[in-house]
Amino acid sequence: MDGKQILIVDDSRTQLVSLQMAFEKEGFEVITASDGLEGVSRAFSDKPDLIISDIMMPELNGYQLCRLLKNDKKTVHIPIILLTSLDQRQDRFWGIRAGADQYIVKSSELSPLKEAVNQLLNKIVQPAGDRKINVTDSKKDADWKMIKSNVNRLLDKLLFESTLSNEARHLANFIYSRDDLLKELTVLANSLIDYSGLCICLLNANKTSLYFDLKQPLSDEDIDTIKNHLCTFGIKDSKERDCETYFIRGSMGIDNKTINKIASQIIVPLNIYNECIGYLFFFAVMRNTFTQESENIIHLLAHDFSMVIKLMLLYDETKELSITDGLTGLYNKRYFLEVFDREIERGRRSNSALSLIVMDIDHFKLINDTYGHLQGDSVLKEVASIIKENIRKIDFPARYGGEEFATILPNTNINNAVNIAEKIRKLMESHNFKAEKEPLKVTISMGVAKLSDNVNDKLELIKMADDALYDAKKSGRNRVCTAKM
Repeated sequence: MDGKQILIVDDSRTQLVSLQMAFEKEGFEVITASDGLEGVSRAFSDKPDLIISDIMMPELNGYQLCRLLKNDKKTVHIPIILLTSLDQRQDRFWGIRAGADQYIVKSSELSPLKEAVNQLLNKIVQPAGDRKINVTDSKKDADWKMIKSNVNRLLDKLLFESTLSNEARHLANFIYSRDDLLKELTVLANSLIDYSGLCICLLNANKTSLYFDLKQPLSDEDIDTIKNHLCTFGIKDSKERDCETYFIRGSMGIDNKTINKIASQIIVPLNIYNECIGYLFFFAVMRNTFTQESENIIHLLAHDFSMVIKLMLLYDETKELSITDGLTGLYNKRYFLEVFDREIERGRRSNSALSLIVMDIDHFKLINDTYGHLQGDSVLKEVASIIKENIRKIDFPARYGGEEFATILPNTNINNAVNIAEKIRKLMESHNFKAEKEPLKVTISMGVAKLSDNVNDKLELIKMADDALYDAKKSGRNRVCTAKM
């Protein structure tokens, strides 16, 4: 290729001359360097279109030359081909990780090398401005002190990135507890970045979760501004998503009397492969808080945090699938019984009230027989939705059997439990269930029982609620009955 300049770096005079003659015959302008240090110097001073370098060289080998040039803005665009007499897996690994564009085994047959050169040169987009630089800059760039300084800077950069990656890998120990993991993330971020607040925005299913770590209090208005911004930032279906706000353990809270206002901010995405799982939003009450260095660190944090957070989300998803009913989204019977044990123990320990509602859809077999099982499944999902929307967050709803549901009500006496059950019953009775033709009417019967000193365990409490449910069925259905004490 006429006008294209190739730099060949090799400490073997024979190899150097051989390659020089071969590529000059192809019409290239060839410059040479007899070792890695000279190669770096000529790369900075001559700005060649492509570099071919041997790997095994004294003082500065091909891997180091490649990594050094690929980490400098002046030379990062130059394609580099590494040549080696060995073809071992680890050599190829280090060649690619060093930033080499091609890794080729030395051979008397130069066709593969020539083909790689032509392919890489055809892809080049020449940077704006003259390829050459003036003599003063050339002398400066070629100075060995500058090369050593660049090497030290690169080593510091790689050491920092490696240390940060190790810290991030350590965080993987906390993926089984969202609270602990997010706390550890903020501890690491706080040790590297000066900020007034950090919001970790996580996107999951149809929900956006915002986790705040405030080192200085903010007002409700500022929190709402951040919330509205992040809940719509780059999210196409933001109007259909729930947005929930949490404060990470140790965070300062909201103070509506504060005069603090956000003056600096930076948002970076949490990307894992081609998926955006959220954002890191750093903000400060001082202007110009985030320097270029801190911005670079934030991008590194986002890169390393993404994998750990994705592992946490996958663990949460797997756990959720194992404890929920696939059709209704309520908890399954196995997990219900497990939680019931804990709630009874907690109720006895704190001497607090605990109630249980057991529910059964009236004439559900008739619905299946008349309208089909798909309609029956639709009814089950709507019933589950009504139950879930009309209880508290601390309550525990589950699908207990085919058309049977149960809800644990902590800190709830029998009278309040009956009121909740009656509310749900009336909503079911008045609800128009979806159907192919006309809306479908469905009713539900319920039995309510409470934990008392006479109740030995969960099975006895469940039987009491079941007996009350049987009374509701026997006395005409679509009603709430309480257990006999």
